[in-house]
Amino acid sequence: MADIRQAQDQIIRNFQRLEDPFDQYTYLLSLSASLPVMSDERRAGLSPIAGCQSHVWLDVRREGDMFVFDADSDTMLIRGILYLLRQVLSHQPLAAAASAQLDFLEKSGITGALSADRRKGIGYVVQALNSHAAALLALRYQKFPIT
Repeated sequence: MADIRQAQDQIIRNFQRLEDPFDQYTYLLSLSASLPVMSDERRAGLSPIAGCQSHVWLDVRREGDMFVFDADSDTMLIRGILYLLRQVLSHQPLAAAASAQLDFLEKSGITGALSADRRKGIGYVVQALNSHAAALLALRYQKFPIT
């Protein structure tokens, strides 16, 4: 598996090959179909990310020392972005996910075509992912009393 920097660089290259913004948008929408859809029951147990125009649900967990998450949205465009975020952050070491500096959205041109409100909402999603990874990392080191 590629590390976070390598995954971001690959996404940037993929989008730079598509010079036409419409082709980039179409590609992003096609990626949304690759993101598994969460069931209504699963969504009901999750709180949508506050501050997003669209509904975004994150289901995060730790698998060993790895950060893993599933995500969904009610908007195709955001689903495409969530797919990319999963490609970059999911199945990465907790410490790396917690401190990841994600620049691929800007460098690829993805956020350049979005409204300020959408960019702000995506920022909230990225913050939530970093925070969840940090919390899971902290739990890893927390000592529990023996009962």
